[in-house]
Amino acid sequence: MAGTISGFTFSRLFKPILAAVMCGGKDKGPAIFSPLIKKKEDLAFLKNKERITSLEKIREGSLGEVYKAELPGSNGKMISIKKIIQPHMSTAELTQQDSKTLNKKMHQIRSEINIVGHIRHPNLLPLLAHVPRPDCHYLVYEFMKNGSLQDRFGNVKQGTQELDWLARVKIAQGVASGLEYLHMNQNPRIIHRNLMPANILLDDDMEARIADFGLAKAMPDAHTHMTSSNIVGTVGYIAPEFHQTLKFTDKCDIYSFGVVLAVLVTGKLPSDEFFQNGNEIGLVKWLRSVTNSENPRQAIDSKLIGNGFEEQMLLVLKVAYFCTLDNPKERPNSKDVRCMLSQIKH
Repeated sequence: MAGTISGFTFSRLFKPILAAVMCGGKDKGPAIFSPLIKKKEDLAFLKNKERITSLEKIREGSLGEVYKAELPGSNGKMISIKKIIQPHMSTAELTQQDSKTLNKKMHQIRSEINIVGHIRHPNLLPLLAHVPRPDCHYLVYEFMKNGSLQDRFGNVKQGTQELDWLARVKIAQGVASGLEYLHMNQNPRIIHRNLMPANILLDDDMEARIADFGLAKAMPDAHTHMTSSNIVGTVGYIAPEFHQTLKFTDKCDIYSFGVVLAVLVTGKLPSDEFFQNGNEIGLVKWLRSVTNSENPRQAIDSKLIGNGFEEQMLLVLKVAYFCTLDNPKERPNSKDVRCMLSQIKH
């Protein structure tokens, strides 16, 4: 099947890499997953601490810093490098919190390698390489010039950038396509578990790339859900049933995507002051109220009003409504969502 590799091939390619991760970052050399990187020597600069500190830091994540660099010998190809630092202390010296943090970091590395290292889709951010070092791990990706969807909305609010409706619906369709690939075209299915605007990156052509698979899980078809003892995801995007059951399904991803669709149409994020001042009831409940009102157009981002695409926006708002229904069984699956959104023609 296209997009997958056999269990035997996967075992040969990836078990040594996962073993390297489990060994705490011993320097076994880089593992390359993409032909964009011609040879391992192209990543030798990651051994030079002075070179690393001179790179442009573009983001500070919960598990490490992200840098921007030019890939040597690539005629200007830019890459982003996620640096995940691990504690220097021995296992015996680790506190419970240190151990929890270390486990979280190692889980993220394993998830990225296991999942993103071997799948390819135009709407997923590919992992190009993994470089283990004695004190850290480097995960290398294509650089997305237009940043994240969350960054773009922040700039739109400040008036420094625009995001018209055609760009927004293109992003929605791209994310839906990537989500369908993860849920329907992979065996076992892949559940992202943290879909939100900050994890949707935009390439040079404003195509959406789903990123950050550190919380992702592969779920065999025989299983209907995964149980987690820890809260995963981001407040405002987590399906309500997860809080009650701690069980995560593909329909939880659909709920998160429904929130993203609502953000694209309304221009409002769940974290906006509009939903924090005590008068409003959260993005999803507000969306339901407005969608069922006599004037659902009041939910549309004021920056989009008058451009002639209001009917399309209301259709996407309706899809968002169905995706965020309380009962997960009533939500559409990712294929249904992609098909509904594909009806919107530019």
